[in-house]
Amino acid sequence: MTVRRSWIVSLSAASLAAVVLAGCGQQTTSTPPAQKTPAPAADPAQPGPKVFRENWPDKVPTRGLAKGLTLPLETYMPSYADEISVQQARDTAEIACMRRYGFDNWRTEDLGTAPPLAANASNMLRRYGLTDLAEAKEYGYRPPNPGWESTPPPGLDAPDAVTVLQGRQGDGAVTSFKGKALPEGGCTGEVDRKVGTLDANLVERLSAESFERSQQTPAVKAAMSQWSQCMKDRGYQVNNVWDTDKLHSPAAGTASPEEIKLATADVECKTTTDLVKAWFGEETVIQKQLIKDSKSKLDESRSRKDSILSIASAINASSR
Repeated sequence: MTVRRSWIVSLSAASLAAVVLAGCGQQTTSTPPAQKTPAPAADPAQPGPKVFRENWPDKVPTRGLAKGLTLPLETYMPSYADEISVQQARDTAEIACMRRYGFDNWRTEDLGTAPPLAANASNMLRRYGLTDLAEAKEYGYRPPNPGWESTPPPGLDAPDAVTVLQGRQGDGAVTSFKGKALPEGGCTGEVDRKVGTLDANLVERLSAESFERSQQTPAVKAAMSQWSQCMKDRGYQVNNVWDTDKLHSPAAGTASPEEIKLATADVECKTTTDLVKAWFGEETVIQKQLIKDSKSKLDESRSRKDSILSIASAINASSR
């Protein structure tokens, strides 16, 4: 039986995208991932996980209608690079702990193998729908970067591994393994205390709130109406930018010529109506007020984030 650590490779898809998918209009949520290239195998004896940094998103969009755009709340958000840094430190600490208990070949999944489109949960590149004309003409609504295919760790003796990893056996806590005292909560508990975890709940909740509120402003409604009319002039009946999902097949393996034509019209109409500019402007005003209203809590959250990142950086540096 194999101990699988699937939650590690979920960072790009879940940790950064959860709020985006729920409230910030990611248009490729149901698109299957493109075929990935297998990543080079990691060395089982290495002190930490293998980290791939190819195709990571830019901190600020460098192309399309979202080029150069950053929202005020992004100052408080952990980035994809931050998430990977903390997970790298957690995995490094976990590997060291597990090897103390005889799991000499213990390692974790590769990190950074499936980077998201955006650097953080604001998802600026597609926060207001598709915004890159070159992407639209080549990929339709599909994500352009397939990333690497993560290499899973080797199979291990699951019962013993789970005991040491979680400090539990069945429904009960276990305090020792083969006569050697276990840390409270096993190696996972030790990692939690040594490294910690990033918590972006507050800033992501405020980001989702500003996104929803911005769509109700007169300026965005007017620009959206103009965009809708532009699309109608091109033969598409859509009331808002999210309606385009109803006009193509996200489950298809690749974008059809019809999807590419639709995506191209979508971005061109956003360009002529200045929809993205108007939307970004309205949301910026809303976020500044949200920051003012919650500044003390946001500052406290950022301080905790910076502290955890400092700890992670030290652990990662020592493992090189």
